[in-house]
Amino acid sequence: MQAGAFLVYEADDGAAATAPLDTTVISESVSTVLEPRDIEPRAAVRQLWFSWLAGHLHLLVSQIEARPGGPREEGLDLMLQSTRTDLDAGLPEQAAAAYVKLQELARICRFFLGLALDQPGTGR
Repeated sequence: MQAGAFLVYEADDGAAATAPLDTTVISESVSTVLEPRDIEPRAAVRQLWFSWLAGHLHLLVSQIEARPGGPREEGLDLMLQSTRTDLDAGLPEQAAAAYVKLQELARICRFFLGLALDQPGTGR
């Protein structure tokens, strides 16, 4: 499935766990959503941003879950599952609530990007 210039992976797509991370595109998407605005974006823009973030988050969640090593903290597992649930639910109908949800997803995306890039045991 394509969403603009961003590849959107389905949640059960095994390729998502091994797909390369385009950190620049993910960071730019997050910055776009979190940029301060005086008015809420239109519905079409919110849906586009949701498709970007959903694609990034599916990829990041898959990569975090596929990481080798010991068990993850319970809080992280809960956050991964909560993110999947939020993505499955889609955006709220009301514009302000949808915009807040997009901002929350963008912050989660930024956090997960940091986790995905973290290399345990290397100090990086």
